[in-house]
Amino acid sequence: MNDEPRSRIRMSLRLKIAFASIITLCSSCCFACILVVMGFYFLYDKPITIAVAIVMCLIVCIFTMIFGGISLWHEALYVTNPIIRISEGVKKVSDGDFSVQLQHWKRNMGKRKSTYTDEIDELANNFNKMAGELNGMNYMRKDFMSNVSHEIKTPVAAITGFSEMLLDGGLDEEEQKEYLTYLNQESLRLSRLCDNMLQMSRLDNQIIMDKKQEFMVDEQLRRCIISLREKWYQKEINFDLRLEKSSIICDYDLLFQIWTNLIDNAIKYSERECTIWITANTESDFLRVSIRDEGIGIPTEKQSKIYDEFYQCDESHKKQGSGLGLAIVSRIIELLNGSISHYSDEGTGTEVTVMIPVKPV
Repeated sequence: MNDEPRSRIRMSLRLKIAFASIITLCSSCCFACILVVMGFYFLYDKPITIAVAIVMCLIVCIFTMIFGGISLWHEALYVTNPIIRISEGVKKVSDGDFSVQLQHWKRNMGKRKSTYTDEIDELANNFNKMAGELNGMNYMRKDFMSNVSHEIKTPVAAITGFSEMLLDGGLDEEEQKEYLTYLNQESLRLSRLCDNMLQMSRLDNQIIMDKKQEFMVDEQLRRCIISLREKWYQKEINFDLRLEKSSIICDYDLLFQIWTNLIDNAIKYSERECTIWITANTESDFLRVSIRDEGIGIPTEKQSKIYDEFYQCDESHKKQGSGLGLAIVSRIIELLNGSISHYSDEGTGTEVTVMIPVKPV
């Protein structure tokens, strides 16, 4: 049976307290009147005078205040208990425990389960969301720092080792050239890592696109391929382009970054003398770009992690990247209100499809 509430009734806390107080006082007054009248009826056999009537009224008022006070004190727990729990939760969060979650008050109405929401319920909901976000951010921060320190440590260690060898001397000219080449490669790798980390940081803190312009996507894709010529030319990779003339209003640089990262990945994971297929067309006010390669493919169990920061599913290509490329692509597409999907079969290649709104939303 589904335990989730089937309906939610929104009622102001002030209105709820007012109704509860009125019902409580009326009920207490009625109960006190019945109790006093019954007491006088069975225990008092003399005529009812004005003095007796006044005494009865005073007794009714006293009983009403007693019963009403006790009832209101118990009803106040409905307000104070959640506030106490929220206060305790806030204290735990301030102490660094972000896993705390508050439970909600639920009432059953026969077969129909209903959750009464008010300002306190909303406060509890928002607190749970805040704690969940903080817990996720705390985990991501720890994971990010661990990955960053690991990624930076490798090139720094290599640079340190090669520089020490060069400082020690005793190397011939060919060995010096070889070690200097290694130093250059590792320093470039460290520079790319820093650039990608800065780019990721900027994207994480960016909410809206403010550099929108209209341009032709087919021409942009061709320029992107030309900019990567050195990489695909060495591998003798061919491109099969099926690009419709498509214009889009978007951030040129961010869109260029998407194509660069995706095509670079296709080149990186392709063997020599392979073909990369790129198609672009417009479908229902969306730009659809598909990039397919004949590379090594992605194992099924690793496909859910390919957009994670610093994740690289192929260990043999770790020195060629930092694992931030697809994370950057995913974040940019999110900012552009688009979507990305992929299909990959290990050993036969990967196809990535990007959908971007032709006009900004």
